[in-house]
Amino acid sequence: MKGWAGKLKQIELPFWIGLLFFLAVVFCCTYLLLSAKDWLADKNQLPIEYLVVEGDLNQVNHQMVLAALKPQMKSSFVGLDVNQAQASVENLDWVYWAAIRKEWPNTIKVNLVEQKAKAKWNDDFLLNHLGEVFKADISGLNIQLPDLHGPLDEATSVLKHYDDFSQLLALHDMKAVKLTITDRHSVQIILDNGIELKLGRENWVARIKRFLEFYPRLAQQHQIEYVDLRYDTGFAVGELKQKDTTITG
Repeated sequence: MKGWAGKLKQIELPFWIGLLFFLAVVFCCTYLLLSAKDWLADKNQLPIEYLVVEGDLNQVNHQMVLAALKPQMKSSFVGLDVNQAQASVENLDWVYWAAIRKEWPNTIKVNLVEQKAKAKWNDDFLLNHLGEVFKADISGLNIQLPDLHGPLDEATSVLKHYDDFSQLLALHDMKAVKLTITDRHSVQIILDNGIELKLGRENWVARIKRFLEFYPRLAQQHQIEYVDLRYDTGFAVGELKQKDTTITG
């Protein structure tokens, strides 16, 4: 029995030494990993020194992007959360899409795509080229946007109608500056010469064509305020500070 006890002690001793060595290695590795993590997260060790903003920009500038990223820039290069930074930039006015990447060892590059405003929408908003609604400051905009009004959930449809009407009017050197489609889908257009077209709830294109056919003669005979085309045939002309005139044909 004493011989077996001696053999067990000889076996147990290397086992415990090996276990203690293994635990010491695990402890040292964990300590080193945590220390490395803290070092990498320290902005004084790997600071972000450069911000590069790329893209075809008109409304967004470098300072706006820098201000949006200021909280994230306090982190180190390694510690910066790219997804969070992207979300911050995409919250800026006029930013449609943003992509952010890190360039070792100290540079953040931001690639931007701006919103392309096609029209004002219900006074307080804008529509982009896809008919998507967004909000932005237009004080620095150097183009005149058409003014569109319509049901809240029909922005894309209203923009499509505006584009269709605009193509037809452009053939006669006219432009729509305002389009209103009511909740009952009655359409009114104001042209760049101030004339209002009342199109009603149906046959909009046909009624615009009727107006364009007679407009040269109307312009010679009347100081036109509006043309009411809500008739199966003919239309009514409202003159500036004069009585209405009804024309059939």
